[in-house]
Amino acid sequence: MKTESVAEKSVENEHVKVEEKMKEAEKVVEVVKTIEIEKIVEVVKPCEKCLEACKECAAKADIIAEYEKKKEQLLFNLNYVKESYNVLNKTITGLQKTNSEREQALTMMNAVMMTKQKAINFYIEESAK
Repeated sequence: MKTESVAEKSVENEHVKVEEKMKEAEKVVEVVKTIEIEKIVEVVKPCEKCLEACKECAAKADIIAEYEKKKEQLLFNLNYVKESYNVLNKTITGLQKTNSEREQALTMMNAVMMTKQKAINFYIEESAK
């Protein structure tokens, strides 16, 4: 009986330790999430503490304005790339259609040539007889 109770106690102790570690890990995750949220808020929102413009707020506003300019430039480039892609896609589709038509014409020309060649060979054989 003592071995069972000792074993049960050790299992319970391990279970408690695991629970404590899980709680510590959850706290660490919450702290990390809080830090990440604070970083995002810091970059996106200007300082709410001061009513007058300060150096930090001006720097943040400059950074935000710079990012807005970059965003606009990227959107312009994206639209340009989309238009270019559409033109290229239309050109490729047209070229594929033309290539397909040429292949069909070449097949037809080969068939006609073989028919005419057979007719010529037949006339040559007839005239040789």
